[in-house]
Amino acid sequence: MNQIQHKIRGSHPGFIGIELPNDYNVLLLDEANFNAYRLNGRYYAQNLEVKDSYCHFKKPVDGSWHLVVEGKGHTFSAENIHIIYKAA
Repeated sequence: MNQIQHKIRGSHPGFIGIELPNDYNVLLLDEANFNAYRLNGRYYAQNLEVKDSYCHFKKPVDGSWHLVVEGKGHTFSAENIHIIYKAA
C-alpha cells in the first residue's frame, strides 16, 4: 500500500478539505496512534469518508495530529491529492 502523511498542529479552528480519488482512504490520528501506525502496531484512527472525490472535516484545535492518505495499487500518486485549509 502506498501512502502520504501530513502533520496538523492544533491551534485556530477551521476546516480541512481534501480533493482525491474515491478509492483512497483518509485517516486522522493523534501523535501516539500515528507512531503505532508507523510501526505497524495497533492504532485507533478516525476514518474520514471520501465522497465524490472530496473529503471534508473540522480541524482539530488541540494537540498534534497526522492525516494519512492511503492508496491501493500502482495507480497511487501524491499528485492526485490536494489539501485545502479554510479558517472558521
